[in-house]
Amino acid sequence: MTIELSAYRLGTDAQQLRDEARDFLESCAFAPRCDAWMTAADPEFSRLLGARGWLGMTLPRRYGGHDRSPLDRFVVNEELLAAGAPVAAHWIADRQMGPSILRNGTEAQRQRYLPAIARGECFFAIGMSEPDAGSDLASVRTRARQVPDGWEITGTKLWTTGAHVADAMMLLARTDGSPEDRHTGLSQFIVGLPNPRVEIRPIVTVDGEHHFNEVVFDAAVVPHDSLLGERGAGWRQVTAELAHERSGPERWMSTVPLLRAWADQQAGDPVAARELGRLTARARGRCAKCPCRWLPPWPTGVPPMWQRLW
Repeated sequence: MTIELSAYRLGTDAQQLRDEARDFLESCAFAPRCDAWMTAADPEFSRLLGARGWLGMTLPRRYGGHDRSPLDRFVVNEELLAAGAPVAAHWIADRQMGPSILRNGTEAQRQRYLPAIARGECFFAIGMSEPDAGSDLASVRTRARQVPDGWEITGTKLWTTGAHVADAMMLLARTDGSPEDRHTGLSQFIVGLPNPRVEIRPIVTVDGEHHFNEVVFDAAVVPHDSLLGERGAGWRQVTAELAHERSGPERWMSTVPLLRAWADQQAGDPVAARELGRLTARARGRCAKCPCRWLPPWPTGVPPMWQRLW
């Protein structure tokens, strides 16, 4: 059964892009998954998207991107999620690491990582939460200490999605002060994976899925140029980065494959049809509220977290 959740009208170019994405997805062979942005990693599929120009869409061309609008990127990602496509390998890199490196990285970091992200050849994990710092992220205890060869990192990260398939991790660590200093003294690092002093331990959830991990840094040394942005500016950088993470369509599109499967199973049942109508209307309402569809272009330099709060 076809369930249409696009509760808005697109311009000609964006509608053409949506149709192109749907045609492409119909030609692909994959089993639809709920929460596919976390649970379904297929590096080859990610490379196919990169070859079509559907990764790094809003990144500048000079860094391998495509200079397309946030709406274009949103349209493609909405279709990928609704289809339950295997996007987990590249999702974090494309969603927030690319913009973060573009904003805070050195020219060398931009040249190294952004083209590879846009090609679907560089995957990232996020090293934020810890055993004692989940909802209280400012109490991070993982420590990065400057040493002659670079930075020595010791600590543990928890609930790290996709670390087992990632080429790198964006890590939040304390470089100065103590956990009691809260928001000051935190910095971000790009940590290449695998690393002989980094152990990735799988966390299998009750449904048998493995996408979470515990990641242990045992005096792992990374080069000096692994520091992203300014030393001590980690809190400001990571909160801006989280705006990309918390405002995307995965927050309401990830269970569309389940809704469609249930609709197919209950076809012809009038009682189920009423419930299906209610659930579909609810999903359409959430889609219609997305600010990507109606916000005006923002001036250069306006942090994404401010845009999301408008």
